[in-house]
Amino acid sequence: MGFIQRILGTQQQTPDTDERSWPYGGPWATLLPSTLTSTLPAIAGSAVRANPDMALALPTVWAASAMVSSSVASMPVVSKVRSTRLTQDPTAPILRQPDPWHPLETTLSQWSMAMLLRGEAFAWLTAPDRSGRATVAIPIDNDEVHISWDREGLRPVYTWRGQPMVLGRDLLHMKYQDLGPGYLHGIGPVQAIAGSITGGLNADRLASTQFTEGAWVDGVLEAPNKLTAPEATRLRQQWDDAHAGRRGTAVLEGGITFKPVMMSNSDAQLLESRTWYATEVARAFRIPAPLLGLPMGEGSSLTYANLADIKAQYAQFAVQPVTDVLEAQLSQLLPSTQQALFVFSSLLRADISTRFSVYDKALGIGMLTLNEARELEGLPAVPGGDEIRTPTTTAPQADDTDPTPAQQDQVNV
Repeated sequence: MGFIQRILGTQQQTPDTDERSWPYGGPWATLLPSTLTSTLPAIAGSAVRANPDMALALPTVWAASAMVSSSVASMPVVSKVRSTRLTQDPTAPILRQPDPWHPLETTLSQWSMAMLLRGEAFAWLTAPDRSGRATVAIPIDNDEVHISWDREGLRPVYTWRGQPMVLGRDLLHMKYQDLGPGYLHGIGPVQAIAGSITGGLNADRLASTQFTEGAWVDGVLEAPNKLTAPEATRLRQQWDDAHAGRRGTAVLEGGITFKPVMMSNSDAQLLESRTWYATEVARAFRIPAPLLGLPMGEGSSLTYANLADIKAQYAQFAVQPVTDVLEAQLSQLLPSTQQALFVFSSLLRADISTRFSVYDKALGIGMLTLNEARELEGLPAVPGGDEIRTPTTTAPQADDTDPTPAQQDQVNV
């Protein structure tokens, strides 16, 4: 088998092989440098794969992943030609419903959750049209896809359920974050902070155990003199028999006193440590802390003025990394002149007073038509609503005052 055939993947390669020698002769051997085998990228193992089910047990991980995946699923996806949206067919068929068994929102949510929790998502491509482009993209389980290097360590080899798959023709591989050459798998927020997630789960477990199984006493009986072990046991038993689970007034003799033991909320629930782990999760998912119910820090407060900035940060840093990957992968399924685009206008939607104020200005300067503004609000078109208003200019008003004698003389001349 020739070198070009191996690079182009015209024949199946033997997976899981780390053979670095260059056994091919012929003219290629004289064209390739002798140091090729030493300069090839090292075959690296996959990134640490944190268990998604374990990570979802942490409330902040669940809230963050559900928030981002729901935001992605709620956004419209359209086709674009260069910088102009298509007018005749605004959405390619495969973007309307990639999976014939599920609506678009479900498919986008599945891909988003897989990238957030597992670092990558996969789709099976099938039902090609006359041009050979797939018209169906079905999400598949990450655990069913196996990736390995070919013999030369130059090209990933994909198999799904034991069947070889050609990337881009049979399979889409969506990486939340690509670590670069040498890495077969993508990495997501859960893998990046696997240690912090484990620490957060341990903190939750410790807080729960503290309530149910911890050494938490209601109070202490103090005696003025040293007691023997049998005397201490008898005194405690008498106290429990008389007062455990009952309300009332206790009478103590012989200098014995009772001191209740109170555990603070911070000690009982480990609030500071749990807040710290939750903040780490928010930072990994790039979600502003207030959106997850976390404190903003000293001297900061959530107001109407900075709420818009927080929403913009969320869209740019938390949602856009996911949509960028989906846009790049879905664009491969479209003609070369088109690209997929997620519309962020619904996610960044302002309040009704602000929107109507913007529409009024846009209509006044001829930037929008009435029907375009109604479309943005989900309202049907109206007759005559496609006309663009021409901005009106106000002519200078005439001076109605009588001319002075000198001005009248100038006019007569």
